[in-house]
Amino acid sequence: MASQLAGQRYDLVVFGATGYTGQFVVEEIARTAQQERAKGKVPLSWAIAGRSEKKLQDVLTTAKKETGLSLEDVGLVLANVSDQKSLNEMAAKSNVVINCVGPYQLYGEPVVQACVENGANHVDISGETLFMESMQLKYNKAAKEAGVHIVNACGYDSIPADLGIRHMIRNFKGQLNAVEMFVHTSGGGSKSAIHTGTMESAALVIANRSKVGAIRRELFPTPLPKPKYKVAKK
Repeated sequence: MASQLAGQRYDLVVFGATGYTGQFVVEEIARTAQQERAKGKVPLSWAIAGRSEKKLQDVLTTAKKETGLSLEDVGLVLANVSDQKSLNEMAAKSNVVINCVGPYQLYGEPVVQACVENGANHVDISGETLFMESMQLKYNKAAKEAGVHIVNACGYDSIPADLGIRHMIRNFKGQLNAVEMFVHTSGGGSKSAIHTGTMESAALVIANRSKVGAIRRELFPTPLPKPKYKVAKK
């Protein structure tokens, strides 16, 4: 495990590394860090964070097997969403916190608050509208003053849509009126193709969708122009 000098910040910390998604994120960062090192770039300084040191060690053990990398330079940080002091200490040690602890509507705000108050940028994989727009309404001014970014929706169901729309705007003439996107998934045997955490987040989005309107009206007082062509519902 890597040691950290007093006052030194990691380039990034993966919070919630012991979760289902966190494990995949750790492995992907490990591969990317190795690729960057092979190109002669400055080595990435990073750590993983969670409640249990043993479980964090288990994550690294699994990641070593999956990637074939030693990962001896990866730090460990103990932090818990129910302990704001630990979140503050984690954020103070990082330039970027990748937050994999969801559902974000239940557990996300303390991490955002810690990042804003301790000078860390925050990245998450949320698709939970109420959480994202509530955080924008509540912390946008403070984040600007602190010089940090709170970046939501960096997950699998968000980035492909963003890139796809950007590609269409660049490559098709005229104004883009609407985009339809679909996803095909395949599971092995009786295993679910969607993790239970994702399903719980989706349920919270549906249950709280009536609250989003008031937040949006406050965030965006000027309504968007109505499209000339209505998309048929399917």
